[in-house]
Amino acid sequence: MPVETMPYEVLDFERLLHKPNSDPTGLASLFASGEIWITRAPARLDVIGGIADYSGANVCEAVLGRGVLLALQGRTDRTLRIRTMQAGMKALPVETRIPLDYFQSGEGLTNYGEVRALCLSNPLAAWAAYIGGSIFTLLKEESATLPYGFNLLLLSAVPMNVGIGSSAAVEIGTLTCLNAYLGLELDPGRVARLGQMAENHVVGAPCGIMDQIAITSARQGCLTHILCRPGEVKGELPIPPGTGFVGISSMVRHSVAGSPYSDTRIGAFMGKKIINDLRATTGRSALEYLTELTVGQFRAEYEHTLPETIVGSEFLARHRTHDDPVTTVQPDATYRVAGPTRHPIEENERVLSFMDALRAAQDGHKDSLVAAGECMFAAHASYRDNCGLSVDEVDFLVEAVRKRGPQGGLYGAKITGGGTGGTVAVFGNVEALKTEIPKIAMEYSRRVGVMPDIFEGTSPGAMEFGARRYVFGATGWTRRSGSRRGSNDS
Repeated sequence: MPVETMPYEVLDFERLLHKPNSDPTGLASLFASGEIWITRAPARLDVIGGIADYSGANVCEAVLGRGVLLALQGRTDRTLRIRTMQAGMKALPVETRIPLDYFQSGEGLTNYGEVRALCLSNPLAAWAAYIGGSIFTLLKEESATLPYGFNLLLLSAVPMNVGIGSSAAVEIGTLTCLNAYLGLELDPGRVARLGQMAENHVVGAPCGIMDQIAITSARQGCLTHILCRPGEVKGELPIPPGTGFVGISSMVRHSVAGSPYSDTRIGAFMGKKIINDLRATTGRSALEYLTELTVGQFRAEYEHTLPETIVGSEFLARHRTHDDPVTTVQPDATYRVAGPTRHPIEENERVLSFMDALRAAQDGHKDSLVAAGECMFAAHASYRDNCGLSVDEVDFLVEAVRKRGPQGGLYGAKITGGGTGGTVAVFGNVEALKTEIPKIAMEYSRRVGVMPDIFEGTSPGAMEFGARRYVFGATGWTRRSGSRRGSNDS
């Protein structure tokens, strides 16, 4: 990849790396002479599909121009030294250390619960769960060994908790860096699965696999079609000429580990359990995923059997379990059931209709662009009405897009990812996105008192970017390519 096309985070890393040893704002205190491995993972924009991933839906994802860079250099002791910095900003770095022996129990590795407790024991270092959890998951699931530790830098241009996959980017960046450093040659699907496991079992967030697959396997300038059963890239979808996607942050902090997202997931699994218990009475096999049902089948056979809400203790008394290994039904909590069950079944068909419309739009049919945008508006309405995962600020941004409409060059908008704030994805023609999105941002700033971030551009997925090595020699640091430790220079 030529220097001029290198992602911004890589260029910023090189700027910091080449600072003299006497400059405390550089990286001389973290990296000694020798060899450094780097990888880079992009942020993602959830175009359509979102939280239907854990119900086996089709989803359609884009990668953004922003990303995170991970840089690793081996040590001669058994310490993991982890530093995080903001790319391109004058901001304080944050650092923690994890003795590798903390991952041990007796002669083997400890369990996920112990590592989760370790990573979350100090609130000031809780951010390290995404990195430490990914390292531990790799060691445990792949039987990899680390006789010595390493220094690891996270250089990020992705804000946390704004709904563009920051946690998955950190996990995948960490895993791809270790994959290269250790020469494991893990395939993209396995890397994505390890990232999801780290987030489920160490961070404690009950996410599906959509973000991890999108960030690992996406290609620059395309949408990625993923079937989440459990996770398969079905292909890339070209963006119609003259159109694009951008994100506008609502500036309302979002977290997949938060209660509204978890409660919606629990409600969907409750619905599946109720449906499967009904199917068992007629000798039919259990559904593995809700989206095995068509909308027609759901409405005809099951929709009327689902309660709008149910108390956890009542559900457990009737059905014993909701069959989800990463969430827990709280006996005193009240859960929506009908809406969270309906959402992924309808969303799955919306995603397929959206992709059909984009394919038709390749031939210049404007009506197909409008149809694709209407799928996004409908997805947002379902987040709001079926799942209760929208907020007033996000609704304002979606309505600002709708008011301008196709006549203003904007076709659709929706909340993204786990909802309850975060970022709104907008689809429009390129010129309208350049002129109208800043106007919407200005209108929104007058409402909330702060100018929202706008996320645009595109960049390589983590596997498409690959790994790079930097070797220190007589002329200083030099970049080399290489897909695995010990590979030939090129």
